Amino acid sequence: MTGLHPQAPPVQVERWADGAAWDAFVQAADDSTVAHRWAWTRLVPDIYGHQVIPLAAVRQGALAGVLPLARVRSRLFGSGLVSMPYLDYGGVSSNGDQAAEQALVAAAVELARADGLKLELRHLTDRPVGLPASLRKVTMTLSLDGGEDAVWSRIRSGRRGQVRKARRNGLEAGWHGAEALADFYRIWAENMRDLGSPVHKRRFFASILDQLGDDARIVLVRNGAEAVGAGLVLVHRDRVMLPFVSSLRSSFALRPNQLLYWETFRYGVERGCGLFDFGRSSWDSGTFESKRQYGAEVEQLYWHRWPPEATDGDEPSQRLEWATRVWRRLPLPVANLVGPMVRGGLDN
Repeated sequence: MTGLHPQAPPVQVERWADGAAWDAFVQAADDSTVAHRWAWTRLVPDIYGHQVIPLAAVRQGALAGVLPLARVRSRLFGSGLVSMPYLDYGGVSSNGDQAAEQALVAAAVELARADGLKLELRHLTDRPVGLPASLRKVTMTLSLDGGEDAVWSRIRSGRRGQVRKARRNGLEAGWHGAEALADFYRIWAENMRDLGSPVHKRRFFASILDQLGDDARIVLVRNGAEAVGAGLVLVHRDRVMLPFVSSLRSSFALRPNQLLYWETFRYGVERGCGLFDFGRSSWDSGTFESKRQYGAEVEQLYWHRWPPEATDGDEPSQRLEWATRVWRRLPLPVANLVGPMVRGGLDN
């Protein structure tokens, strides 16, 4: 859908309250992402106490665009308006309606200016919004078109060999709902501590599973009775994502991660998705190169920022490399207790 005719009725921006109408628009919009779902407007305040402002562009009583904004406040990391925190995407969804897009961005900038906050709109594509974009982050995607055999052929031979090795090692994958949350969180929290990153609250994931229903599932990889790999899989329209995934380092030699990813590819094919999203990486990082081994292609992320002088150097993760080294040394119970207090103030 292209921009509307110049004589189309004007749009007005307002704070929206009808979640059903919002989600109906998001499900139909080609430029929407999972971050635009109404669930996050409840989840983020409930779990971390941040205010979410659901801005809507309205034309003659009907939605023409949406922009969910979270006012993330942190004494440690500063405050800002973000769409959306903890996710790779967000920003404006207007299904190509340029007037709605421009009106929503202008309203967001006005809110940020009035509150003295920085603004970050996380888009999957470059948008003519009049704001500079950080290009430090990319996401990596793999086409799921053509069915399981076609996807298998796209994966590089080295990764296919590791999937086969995982199976020879006796690993098995299975799909679950909230009943697998304890196993998922145990594995994910231990791996996050080892990486030096504070964890989300367990309730964060419980709420995702509850709010997103069938579009949120847990995949577990087991070595006998023990779960050694886990991921929380999200589905939105044509895209299946694995934003939260970990395996126990003690089991790396068995290749649980490789089987976990392959089973998620298969799940995406079964769901009729056309694209698997590995999640964000920095250019030329270790995770970037690892994802390329699956045959993934780069999809640039455009994180538009205001004021224009806001730079990549403002990212908390860049300023706290020393904290990462300290965090890795924490006992796991301590990391799990303190981590959520820190994690809520980080918008990544």
